[in-house]
Amino acid sequence: MSKRIRQKLGRYHLKRKLHGKVLLSKVTSFSCYQQNHQEKTCTTARKFIRNNNIQPPCVISVLKISGSEEKFFLSNNGLFSYKYAIDNHKLFSPEIASVAS
Repeated sequence: MSKRIRQKLGRYHLKRKLHGKVLLSKVTSFSCYQQNHQEKTCTTARKFIRNNNIQPPCVISVLKISGSEEKFFLSNNGLFSYKYAIDNHKLFSPEIASVAS
């Protein structure tokens, strides 16, 4: 693959990520804290969703004990990594568009 083609693909990937971030910024977001080290961050997010009766679509930010943050996207189909949702935003755009309008 030539250098020129790689540059075009890189620009396309950055544009796609930017469109995904813009789309997900229109969704409501919540944050919660991880209580213990034994529990995974996705488990913490799932418990937070269940305890607060949160409806999709939304973004859940989990602040870890170590100080870092991990984000998840709650869709009608389940809980996804925020990075996955950004990269594949076309899968989620119909349900986000219905909420954003």
